[in-house]
Amino acid sequence: ADFPVYLTGLGTVQGFNTVQVRTRVDGQINRIDFQEGQLVKAGDTLVEIDPRPFQAAFDQAKAKKAQDEANLANANLDLQRYTRLGEFATRQQTDTQRSTVAQLTAQIAADDAAIDNAQTQLDYATIKAPITGIAGLRLVDVGNIVNAVTQTGIVSIAQIEPIAVIFTAAEDQLPDIQAAL
Repeated sequence: ADFPVYLTGLGTVQGFNTVQVRTRVDGQINRIDFQEGQLVKAGDTLVEIDPRPFQAAFDQAKAKKAQDEANLANANLDLQRYTRLGEFATRQQTDTQRSTVAQLTAQIAADDAAIDNAQTQLDYATIKAPITGIAGLRLVDVGNIVNAVTQTGIVSIAQIEPIAVIFTAAEDQLPDIQAAL
């Protein structure tokens, strides 16, 4: 029959990963969607920061792109007109118009980057769980202002599956441990 071997020792149980959740943008907390001790899954919304300033920046970047696209369309029409005029348009006018078209094309590429950046900032206003685990103590409340540069987190999440048990054992108990493995 099996005869269990019991060893007495000191140890701790801890998750393989622990994450300190912090904000990546500055703002006021509108909503907290977790309870302390709750199991949260990766991707679950934990906190919502007031998205209005980020939404405004996103809308502004999209409007700037629309404006630059309209300017580019007009510049392309002018370039076509100068090209059709042939020898009646000066070479300088045609070259200047080509340069304007190139500048506006580059500006639209910069607008696309600004839109991507504004979308990223808007996405950061919703803080999601990076891993599945147990939410620890909540370190902020609704209405608090959070800053990206602050080292204080919002909550820590400890992964519990898989979990690790760390303990010490006397050297003379090592053969029994190895035999049980």
